[in-house]
Amino acid sequence: MGSPQRHAVGAAAEFLEGAIVPRTVSGVDVILIRRLGQIQCYLDQCSHQPIKLSEFGEITAGRLVCHAHGGTFDLDSKGRVVCDPPVDALTSVECAEVSGQVFVIV
Repeated sequence: MGSPQRHAVGAAAEFLEGAIVPRTVSGVDVILIRRLGQIQCYLDQCSHQPIKLSEFGEITAGRLVCHAHGGTFDLDSKGRVVCDPPVDALTSVECAEVSGQVFVIV
């Protein structure tokens, strides 16, 4: 497997505060979320079961809730679980906002 590459996924203006924006980058499904002005990126999968958070997730009060089973993740602490049934945090993916563009590193 090669070293990680930086991939442009859109203009910064496309990523609105509190919205879940799905992208596929080099075959990897991710979601990007702007929280308190900063871009965060995670795999587009609940850590409980293979459910797409882009389809079943909602952001409420700084938390990402998976409506499939009620799993809740704290976006202020890198996707840490705050409500069962998941036991593992969301899988973080490196991202950056540079010169008005958002990049994902995979």
